[in-house]
Amino acid sequence: MPYSSDLLKVKQTGYSLSAGRVLISAPYYNDAFFNRSVVLLTDYDAEHCAGLILNHKLPYKVNDLVDELHVDSPMFLGGPVLPSALFLLHNYEGSKASSRVVPDIYVGYDKSLLALIQDQAIANLHYKFLMGYAGWSPGQLEGELRKNMWVIGNPTPDLVFRTEPDQIWNRAVQILGPDYAHWLQIPKYINLN
Repeated sequence: MPYSSDLLKVKQTGYSLSAGRVLISAPYYNDAFFNRSVVLLTDYDAEHCAGLILNHKLPYKVNDLVDELHVDSPMFLGGPVLPSALFLLHNYEGSKASSRVVPDIYVGYDKSLLALIQDQAIANLHYKFLMGYAGWSPGQLEGELRKNMWVIGNPTPDLVFRTEPDQIWNRAVQILGPDYAHWLQIPKYINLN
C-alpha cells in the first residue's frame, strides 16, 4: 500500500472561531493535557478565550469534591486554569445565572438549578459538572490553529451530555465527516509506537 503524506495533514473545517464551537484536538497533538480533547468554547472575543474540556472524566463524583452538593454524578476536569472553580454545563433554560452557549447548551448555575439537580426534579435535565477551565491569551489559540493542533466543529447536546466521555473525541471526529475518518485509526499515543 503506498504511503500518502496527505494522511498526516490536518485539514481545517472552515468554521470560524466563536463561542459555541468545539475544538477537536488533532490526533498528532500529543500534549499530555489536551491529547484527544474536545473543548467547548464558552467565551471568545479579542480579550477572552475560554472553554471547557468535555471528555476528561475525573475518578471522583461531584459529592466527593463539593461538600454542599449531594449529587452522585461524575466530575469532569474542565481545564488546567483555576482547577478548584466549579462550572456547570446544562440544558436548562430557566436559570437566570446561566448563559446560552448554543441552543440547548448553557453554562452557569444558581441555587435553584442546583436544587433541581439534587432533587432530580426534571426528567430531561442533562448536565455536566466540571472543575477548572481551559483558557488562551489573545492570539494564542489562533496560533495553535495555524500549527494544526485543533480543528473547529459544532457541538450538539448529544455530544456534550449523552455521549460516553471516552467516546466524545471519536464522535466529534465522526461528525466532522469522511475527510477525518482516518483519524480514528491513529493510535492515541503515537509517540509510543
